[in-house]
Amino acid sequence: MNKVVVVRLPSLVRARWAHTACSLNQNFNMMEKMSIFSTFCRHFSSNTASVSTEEVTKFSEMNQTWWDPRKNPLIGMNPVRVEYIVESLKQHGITSDFDGRPLSHLKALDVGCGGGLLSESLARLGATVTAIDPSIPLVESAKQHSQRDLQTQSIDYRGGVTIEDLSDSLLQDDDSDHQYDVICILDVIEHVTDVNSMLRAASKLLKPDGILFCSTINKTLKSHMITIVGAEYVMRYLPVGTHDWNLFQSPQDVRERMKRAGLVEVGVNGMVMTHPRLDGTWAWRLEPTDTDVNWIGSYRHDT
Repeated sequence: MNKVVVVRLPSLVRARWAHTACSLNQNFNMMEKMSIFSTFCRHFSSNTASVSTEEVTKFSEMNQTWWDPRKNPLIGMNPVRVEYIVESLKQHGITSDFDGRPLSHLKALDVGCGGGLLSESLARLGATVTAIDPSIPLVESAKQHSQRDLQTQSIDYRGGVTIEDLSDSLLQDDDSDHQYDVICILDVIEHVTDVNSMLRAASKLLKPDGILFCSTINKTLKSHMITIVGAEYVMRYLPVGTHDWNLFQSPQDVRERMKRAGLVEVGVNGMVMTHPRLDGTWAWRLEPTDTDVNWIGSYRHDT
């Protein structure tokens, strides 16, 4: 017959054993949490290669003034950007005349949508719009603003999302149903840390016959004097530090980056300010021969 022997340890020994067991359990929990956190960080950093945290923070602070024409020059520039997009799509036979809206039946992706300026224009032209931006405050403002118009209420806004995130999540099974006819990356690449990563993801999301639009600021002495010295330091149209001249890109620079992403240039056009903000508004026009400062280009797959 087996006997059960109960050995009663001294209280000091029992206390030390309890302390050791508790420490082991805490260490295990901490290691487990660190492992989970490490995995999350690896996943997060791999999908947000193009995002600058500093830039996201800076633009998030504009969520209350995004639609103020006195403080956002993109409001004045937007009509010529949209004009270029529509005309380029028409030239490639991609537009539709259904219900008088040229982008009807087209799927459009607005990358770095901010407060929804371009997104709303695309939606009013008939496109089914997905709009993404790493700034959650800006996207929340965009959602609220879009509810003012029945034509813009259906925009699919996604805050805290990058194009790398979208590409990874939508194309896991190489599903072409999740690709877009039109992708717009307007006035964004001069604010990111990895342009190539952004363009590679965009290329994957673009339909074989789709068109990608990109606008930015050329890296010239003229652009430095106008957009930084003049607009930020002298006239105070924009907060100091809005732009970094070192991140500006020429049409030739972008052409080479697009080529590495499997895209070729279709056309490039300059955007010139014709009416500076003296009375609270900006006015712009398209100018094919002047890409010294602001410019916009169109790109397609290299077939």
